[in-house]
Amino acid sequence: MGFKSKARKAKQGDGSDGKKRRRKELEDGEKSCAVKSCENWADKSHGGRSIAFDNLADVWEEGDLVGEGRRLAICKPCYRHYKKEKKDDENQTW
Repeated sequence: MGFKSKARKAKQGDGSDGKKRRRKELEDGEKSCAVKSCENWADKSHGGRSIAFDNLADVWEEGDLVGEGRRLAICKPCYRHYKKEKKDDENQTW
């Protein structure tokens, strides 16, 4: 009996079909999103990105951004919003 057949037998006896994947539950992050109105985490493990302050100021007003330095961390939903807003901008090349 080969490896695959042993694995199939083990799955059948287990009662689970093995095809359903659970989404990994993420713990609380360390960095919060730089957009004031957003409550999400901006860690890399949560899908966050680090964007230059000047580029973020084109999409959100400076009063809506929280943080220090040249680059600010934003969460995945805010990053998607940023990408949609900057899609037609010819100055921004990807």
